[in-house]
Parts: sequence; C-alpha cells; structure tokens
Amino acid sequence: MPKAETVKRSSSKLSYKLQRELEQLPQLLEDLEAKLEALQTQVADASFFSQPHEQTQKVLADMAAAEQELEQAFERWEYLEALKKWWLIAK
Repeated sequence: MPKAETVKRSSSKLSYKLQRELEQLPQLLEDLEAKLEALQTQVADASFFSQPHEQTQKVLADMAAAEQELEQAFERWEYLEALKKWWLIAK
C-alpha cells in the first residue's frame, strides 16, 4: 500500500501578497456596495425606464457587473479569511 502524501507548508502564515489583499478587501467590498447601492437607487427612480433604451441598458449592465464583482470579492475575502484561520490552527 502506498504511503499517504504529506503536504509541506513553506511558511507558517499567509504570504505578504495575500495578507495585503486580505487587508484591502474590506474597503473594496465597501466601495462596491456603495456603487451598487447608487445604481439600485437610479433604477428605483420612477423616471428611470422613461430614459432612452441605451441608457437604461447601460445602467442595468453596470449594475449586473457590480453585483458580480461584489460577489467575487466577497468569495475571495471568505477564502482568504478561511486560509488565514487554517494557518493559525495548523501551527
């Protein structure tokens, strides 16, 4: 029977690059939420759909892109937080 492989860690903490990314993500999340809220306010305005079709489509596309970017940033933040906790537990 082959022996189970062990995973060797090169260090006991997140790399500098990942730590910096983790530190910057809360501000990015806040900025994206504010952008999304502003776009949602525009769409909620009673006169929004009386604008030319091209304008409404651009705002709706921007809103969809902001939602996707926010979701990806949140998933990345969750991943890095879990990774950070794993490193702390695995010490």
